[in-house]
Amino acid sequence: MSFPPNKISVPLSRLIPSIITIMALCLGITSIRYSLDSKFNIAAGLISIAALLDGIDGRIARLLNSTTKFGAQLDSLADLCSFGVAPSIAVYLWSLKDIPLQGVGWGVVLIYIACSALRLARFNVENFIEHKKETDTHFFIGIPMPVGAGLLMLPLMCSFELLSEVQIVTLYWFIAFYTVIIGLLMISTIPVYSGKNISVPKDKVNIVLISLGIIFTGAIFETWIVLPAIGIVYIIITPIYSIVLYKKLTCKTV
Repeated sequence: MSFPPNKISVPLSRLIPSIITIMALCLGITSIRYSLDSKFNIAAGLISIAALLDGIDGRIARLLNSTTKFGAQLDSLADLCSFGVAPSIAVYLWSLKDIPLQGVGWGVVLIYIACSALRLARFNVENFIEHKKETDTHFFIGIPMPVGAGLLMLPLMCSFELLSEVQIVTLYWFIAFYTVIIGLLMISTIPVYSGKNISVPKDKVNIVLISLGIIFTGAIFETWIVLPAIGIVYIIITPIYSIVLYKKLTCKTV
């Protein structure tokens, strides 16, 4: 007589990161539905929440010691949908479809999605590198997917309130050029500061927490002023800080 093998149980804590990833995926895909209905504010909001969830799932996995290869691959597939396909569809239906030359707008969307896929493929390959340089712990190579999606949708979000009177954010040729640039930045080899090693002085903790609380409250009540403002500040500060820190680290290792 043979007995069936014992069933293998998986602790619920090990599933939490994947559950968060699936939630982000569902939000990203659902945003497409609202984009099709021209409810771009809801679509942008859903993608923003998906980006927030994407930022915490990996950290929670490390805290719970539940990082797995399956989770990493699931996260990449979810990112392609939520931050590659979903935002590009929103931008296409908002602006790029109005380009008079047939197929150009959709071609721009395909370029962005292809760059997204290449970005994720490169990221997955880099994860197998065991010995990394010091700069690798401080920088992404090219802008990461959630940031790329946020930057891609920045003109769209600005058009809601912050820069609603500025015509350039709705000019489809500008949006087409801007979309291609964001896609190319994702697959570039430009070092972009990751923020993973940010530390807060003990005497500044209260100030930081209060500031974050104010920003979070502002994002709730004035979403389409605060979120685009954060994106604009990111565009201004990150390149400068990335250059300064990269030169500092490379000079130290010479």
